[in-house]
Amino acid sequence: MDSFERRKYTRTLNNFRTKIRFTRTTEEVDGVTLDLSQGGALVTSASWPDFQHNEQAEMRLFLPPEFTGQKDTLTLTGPAVIQRVEHDRQGVAVKFLKELKAFQPSL
Repeated sequence: MDSFERRKYTRTLNNFRTKIRFTRTTEEVDGVTLDLSQGGALVTSASWPDFQHNEQAEMRLFLPPEFTGQKDTLTLTGPAVIQRVEHDRQGVAVKFLKELKAFQPSL
């Protein structure tokens, strides 16, 4: 068996600010990506114990101008689900319900 992971999307290890809103409440928590791909992200957050496996959420990702080439920070918003809670990294693995490139942009 191969020792490397086979992933559908390439990951970037950049740290981007995020906000994740639970669909069960109006609560929104801050986080920072540890890695990011078109299909999901690993997000560290001080509120990581509040997340639950398979929980529906809305994720906002803030991409700075130096990453996008835009004049201002680009905000991408889209639906996601919590894949797992990462106790050792104090964060959550988030699966996007549509590819990141299909998230709604706003400045």
